[in-house]
Amino acid sequence: MLSMRSLCLLKVSSLRLSFKEDEVTYTLVTELKKMLLFNGNFFGQEEYVYFAGWVWDNKALKEHVLTIQYQGDGTWAFGICHVCDRCTDRTCYGNKHCGKRPERLQFVLHEKQTCDRPAVFEIMRGLGMFSYITEWNGKIH
Repeated sequence: MLSMRSLCLLKVSSLRLSFKEDEVTYTLVTELKKMLLFNGNFFGQEEYVYFAGWVWDNKALKEHVLTIQYQGDGTWAFGICHVCDRCTDRTCYGNKHCGKRPERLQFVLHEKQTCDRPAVFEIMRGLGMFSYITEWNGKIH
């Protein structure tokens, strides 16, 4: 649960309210600058060739969204979502997973704290999907 301080910082950041650095404490200015710099949604696409019926030149599109939210007090929230435009041998396997259904992963990290091993592997799996993106379409506000 977020503190009242974090909620207020997020509100000021989302409204893009102006503030004078000499009127606000240094720690609040630092927190607000981090929020303005990092918070947002980032979108990218990956086009790849897949195998279907003895043909390798079928093209598919996979879309990725990364959400970053600095929440203040050294807390970072991340959201990752991947979705494909069609089923392929690369994106779908069995009844357990279909690439056309969005795959979502959310996690919160705290600065200067370690996280348990299963969480690290899940985070790396989610972030690893972004290595295929050759061009980011930019930040979505």
